[in-house]
Amino acid sequence: MKKMFFVLITLSMLSMTGCAGASRGVSSWWAETAGSDWIIVQYDYQMQPKCAWKLNGVSVTNETHSDGIYWKDSVTGHLIHISGWYNRVQVANGRFDEAAKLLGVDINSIQNGKYVVPTASHK
Repeated sequence: MKKMFFVLITLSMLSMTGCAGASRGVSSWWAETAGSDWIIVQYDYQMQPKCAWKLNGVSVTNETHSDGIYWKDSVTGHLIHISGWYNRVQVANGRFDEAAKLLGVDINSIQNGKYVVPTASHK
């Protein structure tokens, strides 16, 4: 416990020095260790959104020796693994709508892991 506290304090101090790389590293480490908010989109072979997830306080981890990622669904308890054509954004300050736009999706069309293509009335 003391070792983790020391590492956390050290990383926090590095992030305050203005070094962009250290700050990014701390954010990445903290997101994997403690969880963060995410928008994750998986695309089909035509690069159209197929699946999408809006995640709150979830730890997303890279799979070893793979292009995949995985996380535990906080609602169902399922461990979800995806690989292939996907992209993700770690959401800052609860701005899910802004993060979804960075991935080219409408936040209101993300429904339980599925991406429902918006109709003309939603646009």
